[in-house]
Amino acid sequence: MDILLQYLLLFCVCATGGWCIEVVYRGIRHRKVVNPGFLTGCCLPLYGVGGCVLYLISGIKFRMPYAVLDVAMVLLLACIVMTLIELIGGWIAVRCFHVRLWDYSKEWMNFKGLICPKFSLFWTLISAVFYFGLYVPLHVYVEQVIDVPWLILIIGIYVGVFCVDLVHSLRLMQRIKSYATHMRTLVNIDQLKQSAKEHFRQETGRKRPFNFYRMVSNYMTDIHGYRDQIHRKWGNKDEE
Repeated sequence: MDILLQYLLLFCVCATGGWCIEVVYRGIRHRKVVNPGFLTGCCLPLYGVGGCVLYLISGIKFRMPYAVLDVAMVLLLACIVMTLIELIGGWIAVRCFHVRLWDYSKEWMNFKGLICPKFSLFWTLISAVFYFGLYVPLHVYVEQVIDVPWLILIIGIYVGVFCVDLVHSLRLMQRIKSYATHMRTLVNIDQLKQSAKEHFRQETGRKRPFNFYRMVSNYMTDIHGYRDQIHRKWGNKDEE
């Protein structure tokens, strides 16, 4: 039970921290606020899983002749593992849902648009920040989590909200998969969000709804309706 709570705490902290990193990065790059990932809330499971793995790796002692080599081995292993996690996460989204959660196809030496050297370096920098700045304070809280009732309560609430968000988002991903399969294409999740936002603005005159899930879901319903109307229109012409 202790270990489960410890890694749930790590997951919550890193998933939310990763979401904040992505919001800042995409805000600077695209000059607008973007909700990253496929969930509605402020959580990126990829970072949560990666944070748990980084915590494990940071505790490894390679016993190299020099301390700097020990650190280099930790960072190298972290870079490799984090890149693999990104590859697996992206592959699952593409393979199972026909969705691109990110697209590195324009980056140098990318592999299927899912990983590339540039973002492997990015993961290395994040791993270095985690190792030198976050591992020790996180370790203190992780070791004491079982003795802090209010922290356990927060973890429980976070996990509960995350599970509800995940179920709703996976249902939406299934709808996106159905559309992508019919159109024989891959859906870029960021482009879909932007299109849904613009559609919502045109339909209601407001910038964006509070319920992000409903906004995208309604957009998917509308584009299915438009497609059916076009199909019926051309079908009638063919029959004539």
